[in-house]
Amino acid sequence: MAFYGRVKSGISLLSSQRSTIQRSLIAPSISQAFRNFAHVPGQKETKIKVPIAMFGGSGNYASALYIAAVKVNSVDKVDSELLQFVEGVKGSPITSQFIKDISVAKDVRVKVIQDIATQAKFSDVTKNFLGKLGFTY
Repeated sequence: MAFYGRVKSGISLLSSQRSTIQRSLIAPSISQAFRNFAHVPGQKETKIKVPIAMFGGSGNYASALYIAAVKVNSVDKVDSELLQFVEGVKGSPITSQFIKDISVAKDVRVKVIQDIATQAKFSDVTKNFLGKLGFTY
């Protein structure tokens, strides 16, 4: 019985190797091209480690903002722009109410937030982030 199991496992191993060999002999260039289709040699993106691991929806947004700011080397600038935006919203009750009002259409809310960011001369990273936040509320 043990001999039968060994023979059976050996046959499946030989048949899988045979099919691989046949495929590589039939079209070696095509199989090589498909094998490396998604990989571009020579380009390697470095992983950016977030200093504080955050979870949930807000954690994902915070991590994405940090990574985007690190890539353009403007973490401090984005931080100061966000603080400036928050203080501006807190200082204006009409703006605060407008941003929190869910009856306002998302595209209108995003347009207003983008206009505020443009007038305040925020960086592109901050503008894009505030635009995405306008869609989530």
